[in-house]
Order: sequence, then structure tokens, then C-alpha cells
Amino acid sequence: MANNTTTSIWRHSAIAVAVGLCVASSAGYAQSNATGNIFGTVQAVAGTTVVVENTATGAKRTLTPDASGRFTATSLPTGSYKVTVLRNGAVVSTADNIEVLIGQGSEAIFAAAAVGGTQTVQVVGKVAKIDVSSSNNGSTFTAKQLAALPIARNVDAIIQLAPNTTTADPRYSGGASIGGGAPSENSYYINGFPVTNPLNQLGASELPFGAVGQAQVLTGGFGAEFGRSIGGVVNITTKSGTNDWEAGFNFSLTPNGLRSKARDIYYEKTGATANAKTDGTIYRRRSANTNDSASIGAYVGGPLIKDELFFFVAAERLTSDTGTAGTIEAPSWADRANTTNRYLGKFDWNLTSDNRLELTLIGDRYAQTEKLSGYSYATGARNGIVTSTGKFTNHPDHNDGVGASSQILKYTGYLTDDLTLTALVGRSKTPHINVYAGVDVESQVRQVTTGTTGAYPGFTYNRPYAFGFGTTVLGPGAEDTVKAQRLDLEYRLGDHSIRGGIDRVKLASANAGEYLAGNGSYSYSSTTNANLIPTRMVTSVSAAGALVANGRYYYGRERIFNTVTSAFSDQSAQYIEDKWQVTKNLAITGGLRNEQYANKNGDGETFLEMKNQINPRLAFTWDVAGDSSTKIYGSAGRYAVQIPTHLAVRGASRSTYTDQYFVYTGVDANGAPTGRKNLGDPKSANNEYGQPKDANTVSAKNMKPNSQDEISLGIEKALSDELVVGARLTYRRLNSTIDDLCDPRAFDQYAIDNKIDATNYAGFGCASFNPGADNDFLVDYAGNGTYTKVHLTKEQLGFDKAKRLYAALDLFAEHPLKNGWYGKVSYTYSKSKGNTEGQTLSDVAQTDVAATQTWDHPELMQGAYGYLPGDRRHQIKAFGTYDITPEFTVGANLLLASGRPKNCIGNYPDGQSQSFEDYGLSYGSAYRYCGVNGVTTYSPRGSAGTLPWNKRLDVNLAYKPDTIKGLALRVDVFNFLNTQTVQAVDEVHEAYGDASSILASYGRAIAYSAPRSVKLSVSYDKKF
Repeated sequence: MANNTTTSIWRHSAIAVAVGLCVASSAGYAQSNATGNIFGTVQAVAGTTVVVENTATGAKRTLTPDASGRFTATSLPTGSYKVTVLRNGAVVSTADNIEVLIGQGSEAIFAAAAVGGTQTVQVVGKVAKIDVSSSNNGSTFTAKQLAALPIARNVDAIIQLAPNTTTADPRYSGGASIGGGAPSENSYYINGFPVTNPLNQLGASELPFGAVGQAQVLTGGFGAEFGRSIGGVVNITTKSGTNDWEAGFNFSLTPNGLRSKARDIYYEKTGATANAKTDGTIYRRRSANTNDSASIGAYVGGPLIKDELFFFVAAERLTSDTGTAGTIEAPSWADRANTTNRYLGKFDWNLTSDNRLELTLIGDRYAQTEKLSGYSYATGARNGIVTSTGKFTNHPDHNDGVGASSQILKYTGYLTDDLTLTALVGRSKTPHINVYAGVDVESQVRQVTTGTTGAYPGFTYNRPYAFGFGTTVLGPGAEDTVKAQRLDLEYRLGDHSIRGGIDRVKLASANAGEYLAGNGSYSYSSTTNANLIPTRMVTSVSAAGALVANGRYYYGRERIFNTVTSAFSDQSAQYIEDKWQVTKNLAITGGLRNEQYANKNGDGETFLEMKNQINPRLAFTWDVAGDSSTKIYGSAGRYAVQIPTHLAVRGASRSTYTDQYFVYTGVDANGAPTGRKNLGDPKSANNEYGQPKDANTVSAKNMKPNSQDEISLGIEKALSDELVVGARLTYRRLNSTIDDLCDPRAFDQYAIDNKIDATNYAGFGCASFNPGADNDFLVDYAGNGTYTKVHLTKEQLGFDKAKRLYAALDLFAEHPLKNGWYGKVSYTYSKSKGNTEGQTLSDVAQTDVAATQTWDHPELMQGAYGYLPGDRRHQIKAFGTYDITPEFTVGANLLLASGRPKNCIGNYPDGQSQSFEDYGLSYGSAYRYCGVNGVTTYSPRGSAGTLPWNKRLDVNLAYKPDTIKGLALRVDVFNFLNTQTVQAVDEVHEAYGDASSILASYGRAIAYSAPRSVKLSVSYDKKF
């Protein structure tokens, strides 16, 4: 019933938009994703023209006001402008220092003079008190603001300044939760080109931090030109050259000697007898860690041809030399030399006053050299003998960013006063490299681990590799490629500003995926349960003759894992949008966006296709008093997100993931078992035995897209020239999601119920589907390429509807930069609740985006409803700067955020589902159940409490001596109070397949916030 109602609402909205597109009367305004606008009203007198001039480049546009005196200069590059009103060629008046911000409108207001009908400037200066033209939810930051604040030099730090944003799980390589979305559900752009990580959509490539011109973080309410996001949009424009020559450099040091000691990680006190030796003892000695960091950057820009051709180039190199102690389970010392190189080349060519060409060259590359040596927890000494050297480039497990080299060409044509055309083409490449010196990771020498209770007394379990157990390596030649084209048109027709566009993005990931170094691993364990039959095996440990000592039975597991393949995705979209200026003070914007995508496997076969995702948008802005002092605004829209290329890894291409348990009588020099007796054949929970996957069967047919509906309502009020306040309500509801199903039971039952001969059926592995909905699958029961269409209801599949609700109240107060200081404080009260986080699973930081274990079979979803990992009930963010004197400035950045929910994850209760056991579907310790005093207890999501509040204060002090113009000396202190709070804990309660145990690692901290550090900087900027 609810779905039918929602469909009806959107159908009527679509009709309303279509009607709006057909109506015509005065002026409107809109903006593209990399530019802004200037609009206003002058006296409607014959012979009046308006000249809009970029004061930095001299670029001019001449406009003729309409019959009501309104004018709009659209698609303007960000920067400072002057607006001049002329009558019959003579200057009537000017308005200077009008700042154009990305995605926003800047208003210049004029009024008739009391005498003579001339024009005088009523409002002169930067943007109007409030941008009454925009209904977006989010924040925009200028280069000047970002340079002054004490924040890290990366995009993630910018995102966290905005309300409705939280950090992703620290185990993810990138991304952020925006508006309750999963870390992979955001879109990132630089100068209009998509720079989102194509492989898993976690994070994006970046540019030199000092080359960021403006950064816009949209947390909702964005128009139809934006898509591929049900989280947020991060929109960045770069700096450009001007008619003034400028150059500068910056250098900074963050020495280890001024860094506080990192907090050690200890085992939690589980109380289990088996953990008596580890409870409360140290797990990782982080206090011994070292970190010396530095950065150096330079830039130069200016005119190659005055008023016509400009350039701006910048480069930045970030380095850090770190020393890190390994865990007490695998003691080692890692020396890591990290280098990040970033560059920007921006070339702007004003072909004519109405035609502009931009070339942007962006690159970032992340490299790490890691050397492992011995370390003693008893003495705290390092032996300095290097046992392993690894080199990693743009590697998600070792480097701090995505990395890419991008080339972007953009054309803007002001074809008439009312018609603007923009066209963009671009390409990027991201290589992923790992090299282990002197180590053959492709050998058949398995990795080895024993944990804390897995070693049989008297045996020596040598570890053949110095790197950590479970290490996976990338396939050779791994590389991602993005090719994008985009075309946008904007036409002003009376009271309407009509925009439309198309885009196409082609993604290719060569040799994506990974495999276990050594092509497999041995994991040794023990249990007090003599009758234990490990997951999916057939013989108990005692019946097979396991070694016994001190009442414990010793056994092992061999795991084979290999998912290397190529993957592709073709994406396209079309949109149309009409901004209708209904009255002088009220504007309504209606839009429709249609998206398509097709994911392809390593053979280029399409295995998942979404042909039409119709996303209507409706928004309004009301300038209540008509003087830009009070704005009421709101929006309603549907948004969708695509599937990254990584879905083809395991999901649609060859993959191997098997476990085989055994008992043994000894181990050899490499830690491999001798006298091995298997407890069963190798088993794969997802039917991954290295066989090819049929592209017709790995996805349900006619699926609904990952989509979300959003409604927001807000108000902003300028109480004075020095104080702006506001409030906003946001409500988001997930409509449907796409993940993978790995449960064969419903398919086997369908064959039985419909008397289908399944003698030659190879069995069901996994397939993408809409969880909690009816689905249609193609199944090859005959085993000869003949497909049966299988319709399964959500009841037959056994899942509740996918649910994710996000509701937030934002309050803010802002003091614009005036009288020497700027400040903003925001408070967000929000709830994020449901049975799915979305495309990711932060509970265990699974990186198989859109193919997590969440929906693999129904038992995994029992107890899944609750407060989600992105839930931060309360957040206070405050930042600002203050000029103590003309030479001294201080800045601060404060975060206070309540902690995320915690879970207890364990084994499924024995005997509760005979069908479950017969099919061997158990994932071991992956369910919302935990063993308490030997009894398996229901443990729904979030029932283990919450993490503590995250508290962080960053401050800085800058000195700009008047005697040396352009020189700046600065000190930044990050985490000034050295409050190191836990960011994530291990939520897996018990051993894989053994509910009678409690893992020593349960509840142990995974990461803490970084300790206090001090950065010393010097910079020099010169204009010629």
C-alpha cells in the first residue's frame, strides 16, 4: 500500500513539472555544478544594459534586462565580479566585489534614484546576506576559509565541517557518511568531472589542497543535474590564473617530538577462562609509534595573454615516515615511508567574450615503502633486521587516498543572452600496484596463524611471511579508467530558466579483486567441545583423532581465496529542470532526472542493467521580506545510486573462496600441517569454486534501483549584518537497495513445488536482487543453458523489506567575516535507523560494496533492525578565525559527537533451523546472536550500547609580519586536548563455528582518534 501511495505522489509531481516546463513569462536563474550566477533587477528603461566583469581576468558579459528589468548572468566561473549598469552606453552605476560561489546565486540589487530616474547602488559588497536563489542543503567553503582553519589538507576534512556528515568506519580506505548514507553512496566532482573511486565508490581522487578554489558539500536537496548519490555530493572547483602574476610556496613539518604518544590497545576483560592470559593485557603497543611528517608545495599563475589566456599550476608533496609496532600475536616493527604527490594544471582561454575553453590536468599518487623487522614486546626493542619489504601505489589497504591522473576539457558558450551551452570531456587512470621484495606471493606456501589458543604445546608454528596473517595482494596490472562526457544547455524563457543535459560515464577496472598471498592460509584453533563439527564439515574433531592437551582439542582450517577479474560499468543520465520565478519573491524548481547503468563482467557481458531510473525533484525558495534577509526553502526528491565496478568481483566472474577443516599430528618448517586428516571436503558458502558464472543468472531481472526519497524544509534569517541563523528539517527514506543473495533453499524448493527436473542443476551461488521484495530470476535447472523464470515472493525468500530511515534537525548560527572575525556553530540532532546501512557493512568493514553478507540468507537478518553505524545522535561543530591584530590570527575547529552503536555478533543457535544446517549455510560468527554462559542469546543491532563521545579541538596561530608582505608563519595544534577516543571496536564475539567460546578480541578497540600533534608552517605568497 505504501509503495502505491508513493508512486502516485511522484506521478503527480512529474505531471506538475511537465506543466511547469511549458509555462512562460519573466526571468529565472540556475547554476551548473562548477559555476555560479549573478542576478538582479534594474530600472526598465530603453537603452539599459548590464555588464558583468570578472575583475581578475577581465572577462565580460553584456546583458539586456528583460521588460521587468531583471537580468541573470549564468554559468559564471567562481570569483570576484563587478556589475556595471549603462544607459545608452553611459555608466549609470556599479556594484563591486560581488563574490560568485560554486552552485549559488549572488544578487546585486539596484533602485531608482529619487531624482532624475538614474540608478544608485542599494547593496554593494559581497553576496547578499542570504542566497535566496538556492534550495540546496549543504555548505560552501572558499579557499580563504579553508586556508585559515586548522584542518587536515584533504577533502575528508572539508566534508566533516558540514552538518549532517560523519566519518566512515576507520577500516575503510575512504568515504564519509553524509545524510545517513553509506560511505560509498556519495558523488565527487572536480571542475564538473566525476572523480569518485570507480572500483568501490569509497572516496575520490584529489588535487593540491592549496589549489582548491571552492568546495561545496551538498547534504541534500540538490537539483536534477546531480545524481548517482543517495548520500551527498562533494563539488570542488580549482583556482585559475588571472591578469595578475602570482606565485608562492609553503612548507610544513609535523615532528614526532611534538606529537603525543598514541594510546595503547588492550584486550577487553571477557571473563572467559580460555582468555585468562590475555584479558586486560596489551594487544598493540601504539605508544611506541613514531611519525614525522612534512609537506612542501608551490604554485604560479598569471596571464599568457592579458584578458584572454591564463594559467595556474600547483604541486604538492606530502611525506611521512612512521614506525609502528605490530600486535602481540604477530610481533613486528613496520617502518613506512609514505609519499603523496599531487598536481594541478589549469588553463583558461577566453576565445571571445561569449566563448570560454578550460583545460584541467589533475593528478595524485600515493606511494608507500614498508619494511618489516623484529620487535620484542617483553623489552620494547627492535632488532632492525628487515624481513620483508613491500612497495604499494594507490593501494586501498596501505595508502591514504585513491590516486588518479585526470585530463578535463570544458567549453562554455554564451550563445545568446538567454542560451548557454557547456560541454565537458574527461578521462582518468588509476594504477594499483603492490610489490613484495624477495617474496614470492604467488607460491603455494600458505600463510599461518595460531591465535592465542590455537598452538598445540611443544609445536613450532613458523610464519613463512613477515606481513600480517590474512594479507591479500592485488592482481598484476590492476588499473581503473574513467571516461566521461557531459553536455548542458540553459535557456531563459520569460519567468522560466530551463536547464537540461546528458552525460555518459564509462568505467573499467582491469584485474580488480585480490587473492591470499601464498594462494591460501592455515589457521590453527582449539576447542573444549570434543563433539565440535566445524562449519560445513562432516566429522567431529574428536572422531577424527584431534590432538588433545589440557582438555582442548586442536584442529586447523585451510582457506583458498582468489577473486581477480576485470570489471566494467557504463553509466548515462538525462535531466531537465525548470526554475520558475512565480513572483518577485517566490521561485519554484521542478526537475526530472533519468539514469541508466549496466555492469559487465570480465568477459564484457552485461550481468546487471538498470534502464530507467526516473527521479523527480521539486524545490522552492521564498524571499519572505523581499530584501534577502529571510529565506524559507524546501525540497522533495527521489535520488538513486549506481553499483560500482567491484560488484563483478566475486559477484559475476570466476572466484574461489573455500574452507576445509582438518586435524593433524605435526607441522613442518613452513607451518603447514603434517599427518593431516580432513574433516570434510572443501566447502564454499557461496558456491565459489573457481567456475565461470553465468551472466544471465547472477542478477534478478527487472530490479528496482537503489533509491531514496527525501523531504527537507528550512529557514534562514539574517538578524543583522553580523549574524545569520537557520534551522532545517531533513527526512530520508530508503525505497529499495541492491545486494546479493546466496541462499539456494528457495530455488530448490521452487523446483520441487513445480516438479522441475534438477538432476543436472549445478546449484545456486549468489545473485544480486532487491532485498525484502518479490524478485524474478533466471535459473538453469537443466544445466544446458535453458533458463526457467523463477518468481519468488519476499515471503519465499524470507526477508523483511529493506529499511533505512534518517531524520535530522539542524540549527546553526554564523558570523560572516567582518570586523576581523568569522565563526559558525551548528548542532545536529539525528537518527539513522533500519536493517541495512546501504551498500556497505561497517559492522565488519566489509569492502564488497553492494555485495555484502547482509542479505546472503535470512538468518543473517534476524535482529538486524536498529540504530545504524552512521547514527550519531548529537553533533556539535564549531569553527572560525579571529584577527587579534593585523599581524596575528587565531583559528579553531571543534567537534563533539555522540558515539556510534555497538553490536555483539556470534554464531547462529544450533538446531533452530534444520534446513539451515542441511545446506551448510552457516557463516560462523556473523549473526545477531551471542553465547552468554554457554547459552546462545538473541542480540539485536545496537544492543551492546554505544561508543563514547568523540571530542576534538584543533587550534592554530598565524603570524603575518607587516615588514615582509606575503610571509606567514603558523602553528597548528590538532587534538589540542589530546582526547583519544575509540572509533571502532571488534564486534565479533566468538570463534567461527564455536558458540561455546568468547574471542579474546571481542570488544577490543580497533582504532582511536589520532593523538595531539603540532604542525609548524611557513608560506610566502607574492602578487606581481
